[in-house]
Amino acid sequence: MVEKGQRSPLAALAKQASLTALTEELRESSTRLDALGTGESATDVRTVLASSYRALDPETARVFRQLVQAPGTDLAHPAAGSLTGLSPARTRTALDRLRAAHLLQEHVPGRFHSHDLLRTYALEVADSVDGAEGRAARVRLLDHYLHTAWSADRLLHPHRDPIRPAPAVDGVRPQDLTTHDEAMSWFAQEHTALVAAVHQAARHGHDTHAWQLAWALTTFLTRRGQWSDVATVHTTALAAAARLGDAAAQAESHRALAWERTEAGDHDGAHSRLTRALALARDSDQPLSEAHTHLALGWLHEHTGDRPAALHHDQQAVRLFTRLGHRAGLARALNAVAWDHVQQGDHRDAVTHCEQAMAIQRELGDLRGQSDTLDTLGTAYQQLGEHSQALACHRRGLELHRALGHRFNEAEALVHLGEVHQAMGDRDAARQALEQALDVYRDMEVHPSRLEQTQALLAALDTGGAGTR
Repeated sequence: MVEKGQRSPLAALAKQASLTALTEELRESSTRLDALGTGESATDVRTVLASSYRALDPETARVFRQLVQAPGTDLAHPAAGSLTGLSPARTRTALDRLRAAHLLQEHVPGRFHSHDLLRTYALEVADSVDGAEGRAARVRLLDHYLHTAWSADRLLHPHRDPIRPAPAVDGVRPQDLTTHDEAMSWFAQEHTALVAAVHQAARHGHDTHAWQLAWALTTFLTRRGQWSDVATVHTTALAAAARLGDAAAQAESHRALAWERTEAGDHDGAHSRLTRALALARDSDQPLSEAHTHLALGWLHEHTGDRPAALHHDQQAVRLFTRLGHRAGLARALNAVAWDHVQQGDHRDAVTHCEQAMAIQRELGDLRGQSDTLDTLGTAYQQLGEHSQALACHRRGLELHRALGHRFNEAEALVHLGEVHQAMGDRDAARQALEQALDVYRDMEVHPSRLEQTQALLAALDTGGAGTR
């Protein structure tokens, strides 16, 4: 943008102000371009950018203004197509012209971003035209993210109770994802932008988009153990759902926030969330939400060691799911009751409940449910001393967790596998499994106790002890 031999605006500015003073001034986006004024019109940054902008054709200029609506640090080509409402070919042409004008960078193939100063200038010129243009572009992009995330979540967790997003507005082309792996890959690439989109939606009054985007992110974030993102998106989603008066959405966010609090070791905070979720479900006469909340309460009480309370809530979930004819939920609840029996030493009862759960999950093709039930069944067999069967269950469960991309459960399965190998006297295999579990835990946001417990099991291999759980 600066001709060869011409003095750089930044270089000229450096003669007038220290870098420290400049940095402080640039932190305020509204004054960034003013801060780069050199007093020489030929090198003033705003003048240089304005010259590049005025040289654009009308469609490319409009795309430049619209790109500032992107909430993340970069934007993929398909998302840019929905943002602009243009065909893929016209979108690509506009993006290439912006690159040629040095108003945009393609930092990796198919993904684009702008320097903060370029975004500030784009905001200035966007503010100078009809605001409806920017609002329409923002809604198209939010629709793109929501509908693509919704379809991706259905691929990750097809037996999850779905929400129903409103139809996308004209010009939106959600990405066509067809496999579990494609969905995981898309979430991995876009999750930063999606988290930012939740906050952008709430900030601009698009409350339905805010809570539904948070809902669609939950499966991916929990499988990756990204609990801080769970907390941030569902805190925003909860406020949005409250403004909408949507009790079911509020309960959903309370449950997600309770999971995050439990993993952080804040059991009182988790209990408060779930108590509120249960009240919302009951007050609004939503037995399905109530059933899911009972399951979450069972899980929480299992963490705190209150086994009678855990069994009570899980049995309440069985009762409600049975009444509703909700087969996938019933299987989950039966597995939860089985785990309660494992904790109470009723291992044969645990096996019976696992077999009931597994029969339903196989009938439904619910691999996510099967992976959890296999873990419970393997633990029950281990406690019964039937180590070969326990080993087979944990190995199959581990395969499913890995296929599903469920990193958190993968680590737990590895720990249980290590315990079985130790019980069978194969210390090398036990050590390998436990070291792999530690590697997975270290890649996630987990409570330090999980690392400590796994390290204690490893230490026990060297001392010949049984370790601690």
